[in-house]
Amino acid sequence: MEKINLITIAIPFFFLLIGLELAFSWYHKRKLYRLNDSINDLSAGIASQIFGIIFKTFTFFAYLWVYENWRIFNLPSWPSEPVSWMPSSEVLGLSASTWAWTIVIAVWISCFVLYDMAYYWLHRLSHEVNFLWAGHVVHHQSEEYNLTVALRQASFHGLFTWIFYIPLAIIGFSPIVMVLNGQLNLIYQFWIHTKAIDKFPKWFEAVFNTPSHHRVHHGINPKYIDRNHGGTLIVFDKWFGTFQAEEETPVYGTVKPLRSFNPLWANVHYWVEMWEQAKQSRRWSDKIKTFLAVPGWRPQDLGGQYPIPEVNEKTFKKYDVSVSKGLTVYAVTWFVLTLVGTFSMLVKVNSIPTGLLYLIFFFSLFSLTTVGGILDLKRWTLYLEPVRITLLVGTAFLLGFSTGTAFIVAGLGAISLAWFLSQRHVFAEWKDIDPAKEIQSKAA
Repeated sequence: MEKINLITIAIPFFFLLIGLELAFSWYHKRKLYRLNDSINDLSAGIASQIFGIIFKTFTFFAYLWVYENWRIFNLPSWPSEPVSWMPSSEVLGLSASTWAWTIVIAVWISCFVLYDMAYYWLHRLSHEVNFLWAGHVVHHQSEEYNLTVALRQASFHGLFTWIFYIPLAIIGFSPIVMVLNGQLNLIYQFWIHTKAIDKFPKWFEAVFNTPSHHRVHHGINPKYIDRNHGGTLIVFDKWFGTFQAEEETPVYGTVKPLRSFNPLWANVHYWVEMWEQAKQSRRWSDKIKTFLAVPGWRPQDLGGQYPIPEVNEKTFKKYDVSVSKGLTVYAVTWFVLTLVGTFSMLVKVNSIPTGLLYLIFFFSLFSLTTVGGILDLKRWTLYLEPVRITLLVGTAFLLGFSTGTAFIVAGLGAISLAWFLSQRHVFAEWKDIDPAKEIQSKAA
């Protein structure tokens, strides 16, 4: 069961659709993509897949243990599975085989709907409870809206979200039914992260989550905040009062912008902010509330609730960094190498020795972090990138590569390092100006 991963199988098709959306963007001159933003989206997605492999043992066995010890019903996942209450002969004119298929289809459809309802509440509470938002915020940080944003997933959110699916185990949905429905739910949500599609027929928009509904969810316009939490269905938002139709064009991102292309910082920055706020809070009740209150909450003595300003698509200033062509090519080259290497690992994850697997994890995350730092033009990359290259070359020798291969790696490392350091002047010239701080400084 653990070997089944529809998401890994779907990754090539994801990139095919991204390519088609890029072509659409170019043909219609829509500018739906920015290179640095999309690399950051994909880097966060790679990191999420890596940490998903690390954490999946715990989350899977938690579900399995509840299913094996606390399930109420013994629901079949396939017609060949014997179930005591399933007809063994013709009933109401239907054969036993037909009944078996009918019951199994009903089980899968029921799990599909109940999984989406569990996802709705998980997603909704991830916008309403601060420590859950700390994990989910990663998915909302992009200030663009395209298919790479769909792959921008959090690395640590899964440590908290598994609990929402435990009721499915108690009902009696087998792990295979739950996991595959979960993967199908996630795959469905990929295509709705696009501005290339306007709206579908009313009947489809009334039942299913669509690009129009989900654009609202990613909007930071005050009327769009915390709306449209559904996964595949939109009906739960309508039932529970969180639905909002798309009206004015949404502005994307987070109310308090990340202002970084570093996937590691994207995953930890909100935790750091909560910790700092808890330390600054005077009362213990406020320290605890920092983690449990709604996002943006602050004690009155620290400024009160963080405001949600009105925004406009035409005046909103997105975070961007001007990077030289040479440095851009360098960052893209290492990103592509990391992407290809990590995907190759995901395909063969069950056959790779654990030690080597974690070594690949380390270098993948290290590389993505430095690529993000380069795209941010952070000066610490001038020190960290040489360390990364040196470690890569040293590891090639330590792993027992043939002498010829090891020296080829060393040569490529030297060329890479020379290429990178030749661009060091770009870091000295860059000055990041935060629009919010600039406005405050002019007002003062």
